[in-house]
Amino acid sequence: METQELRLAKYFTAGISFLLMALGGTFWPFTLWDMYSTGDNYSPPTEVNRLELHVLDKSGKQHVLRPMDLYTLDDDTSNQTPGHQLMQKAIEGNAKQQAIYRPYLIQQVEFVLDTQIEQVEAWRYFWQVDFEQQPPIDINQPAQTVLIDRFLADSTD
Repeated sequence: METQELRLAKYFTAGISFLLMALGGTFWPFTLWDMYSTGDNYSPPTEVNRLELHVLDKSGKQHVLRPMDLYTLDDDTSNQTPGHQLMQKAIEGNAKQQAIYRPYLIQQVEFVLDTQIEQVEAWRYFWQVDFEQQPPIDINQPAQTVLIDRFLADSTD
C-alpha cells in the first residue's frame, strides 16, 4: 500500500510541475520576489534608502533607532515588516494614520529604550549603489540625508 501511495505522490508532483510549466510560469511561486517577478528584465536597484528615528529622551540623551530595533524577532534574516510598517504609517502616512500610529510608535520606542521620550526626528538616508565596489554601498557615507518630520512625544497623546 505504501509503495502505491508513494508512486501516486510522485506522479502527482510531476503532473503539477508540468502543469505549471505549460501555463508559462504564471503560477511560479517566486513571482512575489522582485528579482523573479520581472522576468528577464530585472535590473538591480541603483539607489537604496533607510528610515531612522533620532530620539531625544527626557534626560537629553540622543538615541538612533531603525525599524528593526522596534521589535525583537527570533529570525534575524526577516525583513522586519512590523517595524517598517509602524514607522512608515506614523511618519509618512496621512494625517489620520499619523494620529493613530504615532502614540503607538512613542509607546514602542519608550518600551525599547526603557526611558521617557521628549522628541522624535525621522530621517531618511539615501545611498547610490555601485556594484563595481565592495561593498556596493558605504553605509557610513549616505549620498543624501533628509529630515522628514520632527515632533514632540507629548503632542501625540
